[in-house]
Parts: sequence; structure tokens; C-alpha cells
Amino acid sequence: MYDLIIRGGTVVDGTGAPRYQADVAIKGDKIACIAPHIEEKGAREIDAKGQVVSPGFIDYHSHSDNSILLGPDGYNYLEQGVTTEITGQCGTAPTPSYPGSLQEEKEILPPEKFAEVEKACDSYTSFIDYVSHMELGNNMAFYIGQGNVRGRVMGFDDSLPTKEQLEEMKAWVRQAMECGYLGMTTGLVYAPSVYAGEEELVELAKVVGEYGGSYASHIRGEADNVVESVEEAIRVGEKAGIPVVISHLKVIGKQNEGLSKKVLQVIEDANARGVKARADQYPYLAGSAPFISCIPPKFHVGGVEKLVENLKDPEFRKKVTYSIENEYQEFASNLVDAGFEGTLMAGCAKTPQYVGKTIAQIAEEEGKDPWDVCYDLLIANDGMAQGIYFNQNESDMMRIIAHPYVMGGSDWSNYQTHLDRDKVGGGHPRGTSTFITRLALLRDHGLQTLEQAVHSVTGLPAEMSGIEGIGCLKEGAHADICVFDYAALGADSDYLHPFRKNRGLSYVVVNGKVAVENGEYNGVKNGRVLKKAPKA
Repeated sequence: MYDLIIRGGTVVDGTGAPRYQADVAIKGDKIACIAPHIEEKGAREIDAKGQVVSPGFIDYHSHSDNSILLGPDGYNYLEQGVTTEITGQCGTAPTPSYPGSLQEEKEILPPEKFAEVEKACDSYTSFIDYVSHMELGNNMAFYIGQGNVRGRVMGFDDSLPTKEQLEEMKAWVRQAMECGYLGMTTGLVYAPSVYAGEEELVELAKVVGEYGGSYASHIRGEADNVVESVEEAIRVGEKAGIPVVISHLKVIGKQNEGLSKKVLQVIEDANARGVKARADQYPYLAGSAPFISCIPPKFHVGGVEKLVENLKDPEFRKKVTYSIENEYQEFASNLVDAGFEGTLMAGCAKTPQYVGKTIAQIAEEEGKDPWDVCYDLLIANDGMAQGIYFNQNESDMMRIIAHPYVMGGSDWSNYQTHLDRDKVGGGHPRGTSTFITRLALLRDHGLQTLEQAVHSVTGLPAEMSGIEGIGCLKEGAHADICVFDYAALGADSDYLHPFRKNRGLSYVVVNGKVAVENGEYNGVKNGRVLKKAPKA
């Protein structure tokens, strides 16, 4: 007897191959049999007639490696079909920790628990051991955050590394790759990652290449300089001889509408000359990032605490404001491209009255200059706040989502508690609905076939990750499976109601156990830590 049989569904196996009707049987944590009709019985059986049976979705751009330390169950990912999260993105991760890097965890966790987490984040070996013993709702895989490596070795120093410092950074990268990490990421608008030059990145990426890993980059700019920034990311991978992923690919700024054509051509040209280059994307016109990242990196030297203290000085504020308004070519701040009317506060724990309001609204309500609102908000929250920025073009977003080299990525993280589905503000719809929205857009606009759309969130990210046994429905593969009504797929979440439930997703299976039934998470925690397969 099988443990679970999913009967009569339309199998879309994740490879891009044509759909077909079949039963899918599971034994333990593996797919045991796929056949037109399976005579044997299952301890549990699911009727999937009229529905699609696909591999579990893979989120190639998650930030849950920090949030899992707080013990969430991943319900907001499971309820959009995500069975595997690829984390450690944008050069930012919990490990190796450096002064100030775990400040959010320190404020949330009891002292004893924080001491435990802090110890776990001291090295890659201790972190992997720690999370491997955790109960996880879905699967987790990890990239090296280059910002953490630089922060551990050099702090918030913007100078070139010495030979000794570079070797120390290489040693950290090597340790992570030995632990099964997938490769290295950068966040080249965030301190301290931003302070690394191209050649420094190449040297670290070469170590990644020794283990067959890849390089994923939040590039240096996504506005006027987006083309040049994509070219730099590809050069790093090309020089190191490793695949490249452009993180949350987008074009920012109304003045740049149409640049996605050039960006996608750069990626296609790289592939034509033998560089494996791909991208991930979230299907929304508003992005989200730490609010403090709106301040140019040159003011971050010395760290967040120093920057927040400096913001109390009116003269320092004038310098920051001048730079944001007049030095756009040096650093394109989200505050410029979104404006005060298009900058919405998603999180600011110490000033919760601002959540769900724009900077313009807050300024009007309090009778303050919008710049002072920004700086006062950062001071009040010790620099820890999250903004949503309405700064993208729909034509570029739609062109990017349709491209065969682009896969899904939420650019979000696990919620710590189960939130009221009608709660106003406090999140981004990509935290609950990225993958449902992506598939619905591809379907409704006729941009990809069902097989192509499923491939973009299963087989394609699996291939780029280097993890074996995920992203495909075949005998012997991990039993990570989604069952959904393709025609009914839809998201009800939006920017003011980011926690609303999705439509059309019926079941999600993680390593052989049903974790979502009728679109609702059922409490099962059957995820595990996934590691990159050793280099052949």
C-alpha cells in the first residue's frame, strides 16, 4: 500500500513537457509511481480530477533564513504552493554574524533564546547544524550573503580589502560551500555589500566556482544604470566561470520605461556566448526594502547605529537630502523614484501608527516636512523599518515575466505568526501571493503555456539551484507536490490587505505529507534543509 495517491489529475511535470493524465503515488518522502492508473490503494487518496498536479513551487528569492530563527511554520509560503525557499539573497543573511547584524532578532527574542541564536550564527557549520535540527514547514536552501562575509571581516569599512582580508573572506566562502550552500549573493545597494568592487567579487566567486555554485546579485542599480548593472553581474559570473542570477529583475523609474528590452537582450547575449544567466522576479509594480536603504551608502560607513545618531544633526540631514535630490546618478534612492506619495510604510515596530500610511500622509497629518518624517521615523525605530515603493512600469514587468529565462521569487520572508487575513497594512502581497499572481498573470495575458508557466516556478529554479530531486514529477524525486485548479487561480491580497487568502490552490505536499488542504495550512511541519549536490 502506498502512503498517498493523487488520482486522475493532469500532470504537468515541471520539465516543460506536455501535460498528461495520471495517478501519482507516494511512499515515504519520495514519488514511488506515476501511471495512467494505479491499481494499488493508498492510506490516503486525493481526487485531483479536473486539476493540475505539479511539482511544489520553488521560490528562488526568499529572505526567510533570518526569520526561520524565530520559529515560524512558513504558512504564507505553503498557502501559495511554495515547498522550497532559496534564501540568503541580496548579500544579507544571518551568518556569519557581525556587530549589529542580528539586532532585530535581539529585540524580539528572550535573552536566553537570543544567546542560542547568536551562537548558531557565528559560523556556517554552526548555522547549518542548528537549522537542520529545527522543525520547518517547507524546505530551505541557502546562499552565502557576501555582505555578511565582508561585514564579519571588515565591518562597515568602504576601503579595498588587504590581501589578508581577502583571504579571510575566501575562507568563509569555502566553509559555506563545504556545508552545501548554493553559491554567493550580493546586495550592491546595501552596506556593507555595496563597498565591494567587481574584482573583489570575482575573487570570491571563483571560490564558489570550485564547488560548482552560482552567483546571484541584487545589482548596483535598477533605474538609469540598470543595463550597466546587469552587465557587471554577468561579468562577475563570466570571469569566475559560474552561472549568474539577476535578483528581482525590474526597471525603476518612469523615465526608463522600455529598458527591459535592453536588459533582456544583455541576458540573452550572455547565454549565446556560454554564460548561463537567468533572473528571478516578483509580479508587482511596487518593491520593498529596508527604509534606511533609501539613504545613499556613503552615509552608512561606520554602521547603522552611527548613521541613526548622525540623523539627529540638522546639518547632516541637509547633506543627506541634498545627495538624494541631486546625486541620483551616484545613487538612485527609492524616495526619488517613488516619491513621498508612493512610499508606503510596511513595518516600523516602534511607530506602528505609521504602518499602512505613505510618507506624504504622515507629513500632512503631523504638519511636518516629509524629509523630517523620514529621518525621525528612522531614529524612532533605531533604523529598522520597511518601506514599499511604487516605482516600476507595467510594460517592463510584463515583458520580464514572459521571458523564458525568468523564474519566480517573492523577495519576502516567513511571517512569525498567523495574521488576520483582513489586517490592514504591515506586509506586502508578495509575501502571500507571489506565485499565485505570477501564474494568473501568465495565464490571463496568454504569455506562456501552462507547461512553460509551471516550469518557471519548478524545473527552472531547480536547475539553477543545483539541488537534486526537486522541481520535477518523476519516480524517485522528492514528493513535493501542488494540486490546483489552474482556471481558478487568483489572489485577493493587495498592498493594504497583504494577508488575504489565495484562490484555486487545493493541496500542497511536502516530502510526502499533506501540509495544505483546501488552500489552508494544516499545521504539518515536514520541511528540511536542502543542500547543493557535490560538484561532479
